[in-house]
Amino acid sequence: MAYLTIARISGDPDQLLADYRRASAVMDQVGHDHGLILHAGAQTSDGLLLVNLWPSKDGSEAAAADPRRLAAIEQATLTPNRFHREHHELERYFITT
Repeated sequence: MAYLTIARISGDPDQLLADYRRASAVMDQVGHDHGLILHAGAQTSDGLLLVNLWPSKDGSEAAAADPRRLAAIEQATLTPNRFHREHHELERYFITT
């Protein structure tokens, strides 16, 4: 069953967006390597909103533990208290082309 992760990162929206852009190539590769179906990121008034769609919970958890992802987060000096995450098993999803 597909797995949805939603993350909100609080902080200076402009700084977070700059960090997000710098890490995007690494994060894209991590997602690719762990089966990511879809990623969307948006700047918000109080930080960033990230949405990921995975084929399974296992892919999400493997990506979360990937050393490349952890290094990118550390380089951006993001601390766990700035993250709010939600995880949901999906009933269905539809992607158009």
